[in-house]
Amino acid sequence: MQNHFIGILMVVVLIISGNSGALATESPCSAQDAACKEFSTLVAAEQFDEIIGKVDTTKTYSPAARSYIGQAYLMIAGREDNTPEQEEQFCLKALDYGATSAYMGLYFIHAGQNEDKALGFLKQYIATQPNDPVPYVLLGQAEMEKENFVAANAFLRQARSIARGHSANLDWMLFQVNYLLGDFAYASAMLDSALTQDQFTNELNSLSADPRFAGLSLTPEFRKYEP
Repeated sequence: MQNHFIGILMVVVLIISGNSGALATESPCSAQDAACKEFSTLVAAEQFDEIIGKVDTTKTYSPAARSYIGQAYLMIAGREDNTPEQEEQFCLKALDYGATSAYMGLYFIHAGQNEDKALGFLKQYIATQPNDPVPYVLLGQAEMEKENFVAANAFLRQARSIARGHSANLDWMLFQVNYLLGDFAYASAMLDSALTQDQFTNELNSLSADPRFAGLSLTPEFRKYEP
């Protein structure tokens, strides 16, 4: 359970640190928006409980103010002393205020217990078109395990298109999926990328034990990898 709490905390913190600046830029507090300015100050001071305590559910807040409330609920959801039930409630409250990255927290809460429900949260998240490759990678992995390679390829390619840097793990998955789909040119490019990052050399050698990759070295695009 401790590892579960730490995992949730790390994911939420990473999401917030990557997006909070963008939220402030896209939805700045107007000169007349006192609540937004107050919440902004409290977020900067990491006084998230203070924000929640000041929320008036009968009041209509600006989008900028709502984004700060959502951030506060997300950060509270990531605390180690929460029960899973409390984490879920805080994530749901974050969603009420437009913090769609809370879907990631809901995924991790249910992953391993109710996989379909957990994946459902990821699908709701990507419906918001986040600039976040993680849900696409997780969905791609899930489809790979089900041998739904067409769906896996779509998710993984989307993840790569929005990722800020190259990931050898992602390229390795794209190599496998596209090889199995018969797109050898793209699979070869992804394998080159994964191996260029000095990873997966041992895994490539071990693929000979997988009958699905038995003809790898006989395919022109991959002959250069033959031992």
